[in-house]
Amino acid sequence: MVLKAFLATGVVLLLTGAFLPAGAGQQATDGFAAASRWPATTGDTARVELAISGMTCGSCATTARIALERVSGVYDAEVSYDSASAVVLYDPEETSPEEFIAYMRKMTGYEARVVEPAKKPKGKP
Repeated sequence: MVLKAFLATGVVLLLTGAFLPAGAGQQATDGFAAASRWPATTGDTARVELAISGMTCGSCATTARIALERVSGVYDAEVSYDSASAVVLYDPEETSPEEFIAYMRKMTGYEARVVEPAKKPKGKP
């Protein structure tokens, strides 16, 4: 259990750039640029909910959030350990759920899938 906590802390430090020289954290080393935090216009923003598996503690949610927000085109990510979910705001012309899910999987090992909105029964408003 201590080893998992130690490894999770190391992943968080690595993703935040704590081990990099000053200024080196401006761009991820794997080609993903640090994301702009705000969309140019509200029309540029898409929202998706993800179901995430593999998180074992609260710091896992932080690790997942940091990984998602490292993807260029992701404006914001809110990750919940308690509900094993995330809500991601992103620019659909710059990235896609498949891209940021793949990046999160690569960086953290957590699996994720898009949660489809519940369909309304036919004939019901």
